[in-house]
Amino acid sequence: MNKLISIVLVCITLMSTGVLAHSDHAHGYINDQQAISIAAKSIKKLTFKDYGFEVGKLNDSWQDISSEAFSVISKNGDYYVVQASNNNGSDHVYFKIAKNGQLLDVKPKNDF
Repeated sequence: MNKLISIVLVCITLMSTGVLAHSDHAHGYINDQQAISIAAKSIKKLTFKDYGFEVGKLNDSWQDISSEAFSVISKNGDYYVVQASNNNGSDHVYFKIAKNGQLLDVKPKNDF
């Protein structure tokens, strides 16, 4: 009986290890459009609260900017830099977004 339980546990462990090894393929990395989408969602949150980024809490004029106001301006090894423009392009906010989709930093100038 103990051997049977041990065999079952070993089988479960091996199967779960195989599943975890392939889980990276399902998640993968984000693309340009997904980076822009993350920045667009984040900018709306930043009009409500200061999340500790250098830009602080943004004023309400950032709440309703269009998707055309966002662009990927660079791709580095581990992250994207997305620019958001407001007030006819005179104000900018820059987002550093990891290739896995995590928002890393937000600044008023691109010095990443």
